[in-house]
Amino acid sequence: MIDIGLASDLVADVLKKYNYQNLDEVFGPGVMTTTEFMCKEIHTRVVERLREKRQSDDSSDDSDFRGWVKVTLFESHKAWASFDGPALWIEQD
Repeated sequence: MIDIGLASDLVADVLKKYNYQNLDEVFGPGVMTTTEFMCKEIHTRVVERLREKRQSDDSSDDSDFRGWVKVTLFESHKAWASFDGPALWIEQD
């Protein structure tokens, strides 16, 4: 489990990079900034923040979150995309 306040802060921190931005300018030419792409991008950034939190604060139960993270973005009530995966990836050597 993760504290809802921590989860909200992590998501807000990730999303502030994209708020009111032209995503084509953020990611540059050649990147299709589709809803599917953004789901994966946001998931990756949230997982990075969880990993950073875990490495910097070993005393908190929230920093050891090992659950599943799912990102769902809605373009409309008919058009949406999702991406999900584990919160902490196993690093390969």
